[in-house]
Amino acid sequence: MYIVNRITICLMVSLCLCSNRADGQGNYFQMLLQGLSKSQVPSSGNILSAAGSLFRNYQDEIIGYVGQTLTSGLESVSPNTTNNLCLNHTELFIKALLRRENWALRMVDAFGKPGTGILDYSVNWIGNYDECIAIQATAYQNPVAKEGPSTPYTGKYCTASFPFGPPTSMGQLALKLGLCVPDSCSKKDITGIVNAVTDLIPQNMTNIPLPTANVDCQEKSLEFTDKALAVTIVGGVFVALILIATAYDIIFQHCLSKAPENSHANKCYLKSFKGIENGAFDHPKAKESMENEQTEVVQTEKEKNGFTDVENTAIGRQNSPKPYKPGIPGNLLLSFSLYTNAPKILNTNQPKGTLTSVNGIRFLSMSWVILGHTIGFGIPHTSNASTLVPKLFKRFTFQAILNGTVSVDTFFVLSGLLVSYISSREMKKRGGALKFNWPMFYFHRYWRLTPPYMLLLMLYVPTYKYWGDGPAWPQNGIERNECEDTWWKNILYINNVYEAGGYNQCLAWGWYLANDMQFYVISPIMLVPLYYSSVAGGAVCLILILVNCIGSGLISSHYGFASNVLFEQDSVGIMTKMHFTPWTRIGPYVVGIFTGYLLYKTECKVKMSKLTNMMGWTVATAVAMSVLYGLYTPDGTPPDLSNAVSALYNATSRTAWGLSVAWVIFACATGYGGPVNALLSWRAIIPLSRLTYCAYLIHPIVLYSYNRSLRTLMYWNDLEMIYLFLGNICVSFAAAFVLSLAFESPMMGLEKVLLGRKKNS
Repeated sequence: MYIVNRITICLMVSLCLCSNRADGQGNYFQMLLQGLSKSQVPSSGNILSAAGSLFRNYQDEIIGYVGQTLTSGLESVSPNTTNNLCLNHTELFIKALLRRENWALRMVDAFGKPGTGILDYSVNWIGNYDECIAIQATAYQNPVAKEGPSTPYTGKYCTASFPFGPPTSMGQLALKLGLCVPDSCSKKDITGIVNAVTDLIPQNMTNIPLPTANVDCQEKSLEFTDKALAVTIVGGVFVALILIATAYDIIFQHCLSKAPENSHANKCYLKSFKGIENGAFDHPKAKESMENEQTEVVQTEKEKNGFTDVENTAIGRQNSPKPYKPGIPGNLLLSFSLYTNAPKILNTNQPKGTLTSVNGIRFLSMSWVILGHTIGFGIPHTSNASTLVPKLFKRFTFQAILNGTVSVDTFFVLSGLLVSYISSREMKKRGGALKFNWPMFYFHRYWRLTPPYMLLLMLYVPTYKYWGDGPAWPQNGIERNECEDTWWKNILYINNVYEAGGYNQCLAWGWYLANDMQFYVISPIMLVPLYYSSVAGGAVCLILILVNCIGSGLISSHYGFASNVLFEQDSVGIMTKMHFTPWTRIGPYVVGIFTGYLLYKTECKVKMSKLTNMMGWTVATAVAMSVLYGLYTPDGTPPDLSNAVSALYNATSRTAWGLSVAWVIFACATGYGGPVNALLSWRAIIPLSRLTYCAYLIHPIVLYSYNRSLRTLMYWNDLEMIYLFLGNICVSFAAAFVLSLAFESPMMGLEKVLLGRKKNS
């Protein structure tokens, strides 16, 4: 009944403002209400049927009544809260509506209207955004004769939200109604008008006090701020630099540096060389004669008959043009070349000693993250969420999504493993930890992560609001105050611990990068002891894991957190106290550190019996499955666990997952991966693996842009979700490729030129 009362309000304010169709077959209003009056809905059916009959039989009277009500509402609006121009234009709309003028009817047609699924909480009635903003009002000096037309205003789209029910961890449930209003009206004006009109609705129609409406309006054009202008200029400089570098690379490196095919250097004949008879190449004689004539001959591969391929013999003379070699300025410019950087990203070759299975795990984990965010970000933009979500929660297979936060722990394992494996090899090469270049150890990591991170933040935050439009497009941007007071926490990588709650984060998904950087900073306290002593290093790793598990358990027990972040009522509390903090997430990273050390120590050469290998895979699979699916309940409700059991799960689950992932990498690297290693080491995955960092940075922006630009709500089923997920993967990695070419690859190239750093395996 509570919802039906709300619906009655909107029926009175919105749906009754309809007119006869030109084809003479009635109007949308009549057809909808006829369907409602015929429907057999328990309890609320009688009310809807009565309303339908009332509106159908007394349409003209109701339109007149609504017109009078709106007029009375305008008269009751305080001039201090609503400007006169807005009131005048709204009055013009009402009069044109009563005269059944086309543009006024279109404004009403653009209003949000009830659809199906009302009793399933489908109460987000968007309306028609594009129809609304295309409307041009017409005013006449003589309305009867329609003389002296003018266009005093155009349509503007607004959304009025009527909250009901208490706030929950999933947000505030509210009835949302799309409105088409004059563009001369501000958000404040429409709020005053909507609340004035709803106050005139008799209280006996609803039996409850009406809530105050919250109104949000979409402006047709936004003023270009100084920040956005500055960022656009910087972006233009990068584009120009990339184009110039690419042209320089193609022209000077790959065109002018090559001798023409018909040059004298390429014109040679076999008979002109001493010591060469019948095409046979006599090395001693040829060498001697060529030295005397100051000529250099490079022998290419031989034909099957043993003769040298003369056509491919390269001959150079002292007076031949030397290949162009750019200096430091040229190499700095080449760092931005698409022609050079794109093949590096797409190259499927890797140096000897590379842990190839890491590529597949990295890509699959990134895909898992995108899958979880596709569903999490998209559900608020669906019309069947109230029926879809309970069904999904009841599925056993959906537990991989509900517990998908461990996908980030996979990245922690990979990060720790690679840091340990590569650093240990480098320390051995340099002769110990004391001779290791620790300043470069830290600088390289900061330089590797920060430029793409900060440049994306710089471009995205001030300009995002200009990227698109739509009924749900955030015209103030996604980030609060455009990260004016919070960006510095990201560049220092402390955004996960310093004022991390609520809306105090800039690029909220950057919490993972902060954790990873913090773990990297303290990694030498594990790396150095491990290098000199397995026992000492293992003890340090064990202590850190115990601190992680005990700390996580105590925090979870103290606050009474649920075993799954999605089931926790205090969502902000569990995120800031357990999900973001490094002391509750370091366990998988330590597991990765120790696994990388084992691979370094054994040089990836380990002998295991078939029984041992099988037991390892069985235990790892069982542990991983228990972490993902151990909280399943057939009815989809949170598992009935005591506070102690929930604390135990929160304390151990992430480290247990890390151990399972570590086994997969260890088995694959030592030759016991079988088909799993073949899949994870597939060469086609290598370029995608290189793009995972940029994909992580940019994929939430891709998802935001799609969801917020929708004109209508989505209606999800399995096929729709799969299709959307695959689309998000493709667009996210395509955007990551562009981001890598623009920011990541050039910065790595600059480091190599300026510091002479060679790429690690």
